Amino acid sequence: MSTDAHALTTAEHSPVAGLPHDARGGIGNPVLGMLLFLTSEVMFFAGLFAAYFNVRANAPGGIWPPIIPDSAPPEQYHLAILPFVGPATVLLILSSFTAQFAVWGIRRGDRTAIGWLRDVGGLPVDPAATPGTTGDRLDVTFTGLLDHRYAPGALAAMDVQVVPSILQEAFGMVAAEGAASGALPIVARHSGLAEVARALETEVGHPGLFSFEPGRGAVRRLAEGIDRLLSLRAGEREELRHAVSSFVANHWTWERTAAGLLSAAEPVR
Repeated sequence: MSTDAHALTTAEHSPVAGLPHDARGGIGNPVLGMLLFLTSEVMFFAGLFAAYFNVRANAPGGIWPPIIPDSAPPEQYHLAILPFVGPATVLLILSSFTAQFAVWGIRRGDRTAIGWLRDVGGLPVDPAATPGTTGDRLDVTFTGLLDHRYAPGALAAMDVQVVPSILQEAFGMVAAEGAASGALPIVARHSGLAEVARALETEVGHPGLFSFEPGRGAVRRLAEGIDRLLSLRAGEREELRHAVSSFVANHWTWERTAAGLLSAAEPVR
């Protein structure tokens, strides 16, 4: 945990800080995933084209398309399929534009566009559940699998770290490590998570700021807790980030933990 406490100064506070590239010079998971996807698409269509040219090269009598008894000559056949191929190609191209406009509409919270997706596209979306103003844009960054090398940068890039676990946590170390990196935690108020939240809330003087009550209605209380942290002024949030990071660095380091254990093991005189 003491190592993670330095993430505030070693990682830029942005959604993709330290994520695109491996610290040892390799590429990150998002880039690798896209490369694998593009490679698979190239191989798939290359196989289709290879199959087509192979069938065409081996057509009986070298005639393509093959002549079917009692059918029209090849020249008329080519002309006959144009009314089907042309519109199908146009629709295929236009569908990509439609999909992209739908993505833009969802990102900016355009309820009209999302309603069109529901009514025309048949998608199970609720326009009323989306932000009503373009200023409330929601960005989601999918990082893929992250190992421990990326943990400090990923945690420091967060405005809020949510730990909604309903299982008993003996130590609540996930929340402590996030706080060490400067991520403001919002955790379920039970077991070790509650202890971590209570200590941090006492340190900053805001009871209940970093925790929510589990049980029925927890989803609403969790959302309210996230909104509560994000509605703070940027300067106040930055002060809280440094406060919780410094507290963890000073009180929950491995050195202090070891010293406490050694002190407890000393014989009573």
